[in-house]
Parts: sequence; structure tokens; C-alpha cells
Amino acid sequence: MPVTTLPEERFRFSRIKDDPLRAILQRVGLAFALILLVAIVTYLTRSGFANSPDASVPLTFIDALYFSAVSVTTTGYGDIVPVTQGARLENIFLVTPARILFLVLLVGTTLEVLAERSRFLYRLRNWQKDLRNHIVVCGFGIKGQSSLEYLRKHQGNIPAVAIDQDSGALEAANAMDITGILGSSYDTEILKAAMVDAAKTVVIALSSDEDTVLTILRVRELNAKANIVASCRKQSNMDLLRSSGADQVIVSSSSAGRILGMSAEAPDAAEVVNDLLTFGAGLDIDERVITSAGESPSGDGSETVVAIIRSGEVIRPGEPGFSPTKVDDRVVFVTRREKGADDNAAAPTSS
Repeated sequence: MPVTTLPEERFRFSRIKDDPLRAILQRVGLAFALILLVAIVTYLTRSGFANSPDASVPLTFIDALYFSAVSVTTTGYGDIVPVTQGARLENIFLVTPARILFLVLLVGTTLEVLAERSRFLYRLRNWQKDLRNHIVVCGFGIKGQSSLEYLRKHQGNIPAVAIDQDSGALEAANAMDITGILGSSYDTEILKAAMVDAAKTVVIALSSDEDTVLTILRVRELNAKANIVASCRKQSNMDLLRSSGADQVIVSSSSAGRILGMSAEAPDAAEVVNDLLTFGAGLDIDERVITSAGESPSGDGSETVVAIIRSGEVIRPGEPGFSPTKVDDRVVFVTRREKGADDNAAAPTSS
């Protein structure tokens, strides 16, 4: 089974900076420079060359350029030949090395292109082979980058793939040591190349709700178990995204608007909310799983429990069913992190 049908220019592997087209153009330029050099030297020593059919006619620069081209490329028609000892020495010590160098340039370019393709396929196979339970971020703008930063700071350096139609966004992904794929996130071939069928989490942070719906449907076709978290621009599209297969839908504009309104009305409360959304020193919101029935929701007492999630239902403190806890309950809590408690602290998760 082929690794992928996508052309290699779609992939943006981290730490890969070489441009094969640039290398080819450099070699072509050097080859032409070599021909020009031999032509100039030949023209300067034109008296030592005979030009058939009339050897008495001196060589023009066009003749010298022609002789250089056919000699260096090993064509050698024999209509212009060196007849003096000096011209023949020139052919031995200049034209012959130039001919060898020209062949090395051509063969080297061909071999480099083949080696580059083989190296790409080898790296692609190894990359996809180890890509399991990873994160796929569709849309690597501010929201996509921030969501991945948050996930990595809570779950460690989990493997990730970025999909975006902007090369600049993929350069940002490479800077974070993340491989990117250039293209539309609702393109099945793009999703297959990102191994979305083996992904644990798919974050969809696109600028268009229409593209988001298409992406959710495509992802669900390939992976029925992945946790899909999607950003939604319009509140009215929230139910549509959920019915398409998204597990969680965040209305980014409404959320930002609420924080703006809170900042105007209750700035201290807004500061606390912003602190909660910022991973690092200060207040932090997180969750953990209850492993034994009856376990205290607040753990060692340093956590302030906000809610318990049981079978998809949110149970708040004081509501029926909040206590006792059950196995697999997810406790959402607020805790305080001291400065320096995490090496990756203080990176905002702004939308």
C-alpha cells in the first residue's frame, strides 16, 4: 500500500530547510559559467584553432562559444580543432577538466534529486509508522497554536501534525518541531497523510464554519473514536457542528465577547478568568479521573472542585449526585501553581 499519493512539496517536515529546485538552478548556472569560461579562453587563443572548411578564417566569439559547448558536453563535431601545441595543451588542462566537471554537475544533480526523493519517502514512512494517538490541528493560526501549546503542557510532548493552507502557518509549526501538511483540512488525502485514522485528538480551528463542518464529517469518516474539538464562529452553527460529529464546540466570538464584557463590568473577575486560561504560575483549571468509588473530589485538599462530569452530565457542587464519587468520574478543579513548578509555564492560551 502506498504511503501517500500527495506530492512531497505538500509536506513541511521540521528541520528540513533545503530547496532541491534551488540546488538544481545553482548547478545549471555553474555549468553555463563553465562553458562561458572555456569560450573566453578559446577566443583569447583563437589563433591556435582551425575552423573548417576554411582554416584561414579566424574564430569569432560565437565560434569559440560553439566550440566550448560541444567540447564540454562531449558532443565534439570536430569542425573546430586545436592545431598548435599551446591550443592542444589548453584542451588537455582546461577543456578536459571542464568536461569532467560538467558531467559531475549533471550526474550529481540527477543523483541528488533521486536521493532527495528517496530520503523524503524514507522519512515519511518512518514518521507515519510512529504516528499513533497523536494530535491533528486543522488550522494552525493563533487558536490552533494556542490549543496545541495547552495540550502539550498538560500531556507532555505528544506528537502532532498541523494542516493549513498557509505556508507561513506551517513555518510556525516547524519552529515548534511539528510537521505540517499544506492543503485543505477537509481533503480526504490530506487527512489520510496526517494519519487522522490513528489520531487521538483532532482540533479544528478554521476561520470558516462551513469548512469546519466539512472537516468534521471527513474526520468522522476516517476515525469514529477520535476526540474532535472544534471552534465555531457563529452561535447559530453550534448545533450543526455537534450533529456533524464534534465532541466539543467552542464559540470563539461569544467567548471572547463575554470576557470583554466582563473586563468592562468586573475587571477583577476577568483577570481571574484570564489567569485560569493561562497555563503556568497562578490559578489553573484542570481535570482528573476518579479511580476508586467514594474518592474525595478535592484530592489532597489543595484543589477547588468546580464540577464532576459523569456520563456526559455536568454535576456542580451541592447538586444531587455530586457525592459520593464513582469510578471514571472526571473531576474539574481549580488549583494553584507556584512559579517555576512547570518548565513550560506562563504560555497563554489565547483564542
